[in-house]
Amino acid sequence: MKIAVAIPTYNRKEVLVKCLEAVAGQTLRPECIYVVDNHSTDGTPDLLRSLNYDKEINGVRICYNYLPENGGGAMGFSLGMETALKDGGYDAFWMLDDDGLPAEDCLEILSRYVRQYGYVSPVLMDINNPEKLNGACKGSYDPEVLHAAYGGGELMPRYCNPFNGGLFSIEAVKKVGIPKRELFIYGDEMNYDMRMTEAGFPSYGVFSARHLHPVMQDTDVHFLVLGHFKPVKWKMYCMSRNKVYNKKIQKRSVLKKSLVLAYYYLISEAYLLLFQRSWDWMKLFHKAFSDGLNERWGGERKYMQTK
Repeated sequence: MKIAVAIPTYNRKEVLVKCLEAVAGQTLRPECIYVVDNHSTDGTPDLLRSLNYDKEINGVRICYNYLPENGGGAMGFSLGMETALKDGGYDAFWMLDDDGLPAEDCLEILSRYVRQYGYVSPVLMDINNPEKLNGACKGSYDPEVLHAAYGGGELMPRYCNPFNGGLFSIEAVKKVGIPKRELFIYGDEMNYDMRMTEAGFPSYGVFSARHLHPVMQDTDVHFLVLGHFKPVKWKMYCMSRNKVYNKKIQKRSVLKKSLVLAYYYLISEAYLLLFQRSWDWMKLFHKAFSDGLNERWGGERKYMQTK
């Protein structure tokens, strides 16, 4: 099986090198790693050149693409897969964040199931505590609790980590297309998971396949457990716009989609009115909501210039 890997990166040269070494050290080695650098300013290109990791590593070819500006993680995954498709000859596509570390046999295990199911995911573990889950299941970080929750089998229907080790067959990708680059960040992987599911390729988690990833440092403020607020403006904008867009395009009845969108709007509006009391934040959310509904892209650039 010939497998291409897509890895977006931005200003994380040390962890990127570790990720590349882990990918190239798999028991089933991929054919090529497509690294999409979102205009890193920390010396990433120089470090990769000094190690020759811009060309190959452990016999695995590397296609390194340094972009003229930061297009976000969504651009990295989209462009990486698009380039691999144009090169042709691949049976599957493996999607990884630059700060993840797949277990040595992760790709080999996933490859056993990808032809049959089209889309399979590893179990996400805490990189700083590899015996623990990256996120809680039923209040527990014990992987056996997760295993039991899915019936104790090797395959776990609808368990998904699309861009943290998700493996997609060429048949699934040709039917669904590439990730949507305009989403920039937040909601892009759930968008791809949703598109895969609606095209007949729901994810199957593979319990014995493991992928290590840092636990997200959640700085969000949660409101009645129904919504959340990101205190960085461009992040809040992307999250809100993309959530609205994803709800809009879901294959639901018009009435159901309208109710979900209205619910999200009211919850977010309530939080902003009660706790932020800032016209700037209100304008940002209203713009994000409108842009998501009307599929207007690129609005995050304005907010990336401010705190």
